Amino acid sequence: MAITRVGRVTKIYPGEGRVKVTFEDSGSSSLPLAMLTMNKEYSMPSVGDRVVTLHMDNGTSKGFVLGTYYGGGSQPRASSGYRKDFSSGAYAVCSGSSYTLKGGTVKIQGSGASVSLGSAASMVGSKATMGSGSTEEGDPETYFRASADKAEIKSASDVSIEAEGGQVDLKSSTTVTVEGTGGAVQIKGTAGAGEIDVDTDTTIKAASVTIEASGDLTLKCGYGTITVEELMKRLERIEDQLGLPHTI
Repeated sequence: MAITRVGRVTKIYPGEGRVKVTFEDSGSSSLPLAMLTMNKEYSMPSVGDRVVTLHMDNGTSKGFVLGTYYGGGSQPRASSGYRKDFSSGAYAVCSGSSYTLKGGTVKIQGSGASVSLGSAASMVGSKATMGSGSTEEGDPETYFRASADKAEIKSASDVSIEAEGGQVDLKSSTTVTVEGTGGAVQIKGTAGAGEIDVDTDTTIKAASVTIEASGDLTLKCGYGTITVEELMKRLERIEDQLGLPHTI
């Protein structure tokens, strides 16, 4: 005949999936008892936890630990939904359609991983990095990294920022730097007008600068507005009046 008892965990054997239990009603202790696996879910109790045990009729020192229970100082940490507590304060909570996984370090690993989010998503932390590839030091070759005071996008080759049918905004309260050290820097607007708007003094410095327009190229300043074609025609008239050959 099987016997159920209540005791307190006094020692755990995490590599074996067994625990030692002391029964306070008799002051006796069991041999290491196997934990019920709950369909191969690994979750060992802590020393001091109260557990329910099941013993065979051939000796109360042998048997199984069915699991912990609430009571005797152990109270639920949730009042609805699902909650799974792990060691060191980590836990998983599911309430309705909301799911929360909390821990000091959370890792999702796989040869191929995909995260699908809804219409709104946020990542908050003191430092976050998303990347691929790996350097000899173990850092990602291409990454997006954000901290409380800085955001970085680094690529081993090309970086493409594209908005189909909308606009791309680059904003900063101080300085916006666009730099191409090994190739060209391109700022394009394909769906409508492409615009670079700077409300402070601006310097464009390069060994060579080319501005190309399929239509009119217009220059605007405090003096007025003029197209490059109109400017060149005025220069040609001045050259004609001075008897100088046209330079262009």
